[in-house]
Amino acid sequence: MKVKLSEITDQDKEVLATEADPWVMKTIEELDEDTLKTPHTAKVRFNLRQVDEVVVTSGDLNTQIHLLCSRCATPFALPIREHFTALYCKDKEMAGIAYLDGNSNPRGQNKGFARHAHADERETDGNDEAATDLEIAYLADDFIELADVLHEQLQIRIPYQPLCKEDCKGICANCGADWNLGRCACPKIMGKNPFAALKNLKN
Repeated sequence: MKVKLSEITDQDKEVLATEADPWVMKTIEELDEDTLKTPHTAKVRFNLRQVDEVVVTSGDLNTQIHLLCSRCATPFALPIREHFTALYCKDKEMAGIAYLDGNSNPRGQNKGFARHAHADERETDGNDEAATDLEIAYLADDFIELADVLHEQLQIRIPYQPLCKEDCKGICANCGADWNLGRCACPKIMGKNPFAALKNLKN
């Protein structure tokens, strides 16, 4: 869903979306590892405002992503209920985008930190560091694609090694048994002396 920059002012612009919106479900399914296509529920709220040259995009995510446990390969649902804030602008210098100016001089060295614009104090709870250290993303177009914002915010909340539970015991590397359901016999079998059968041989 595209929101034109011309429609974003210093007044809050709110956009609400659910699983009934095709672009929301398409974005979630791109990250989803569930081959059974289990139905999702999703509620997403976006709030957009123009602060100087920066578009402050904040909102709330309430959905789930189906993943495979990195230890036991069991599918599970990861609930995502988070508040987020992201900054965007069309100024390459402010966004820290490397480029050459009219005199072929390299520009854009501020590394994309919001030193001249920041999130609303209402959203930072007086945390000055949170207000000034948010990275600014460069907008190449005259609109914000909310599907891209949603994808980014969901992706950064997916663990590098997803676990169905913190104390997941994983699976046996030998037989593939799920150790969460009980131990297998492999440790006993593999612990036996492989030459024990030679004792029964006669000279």
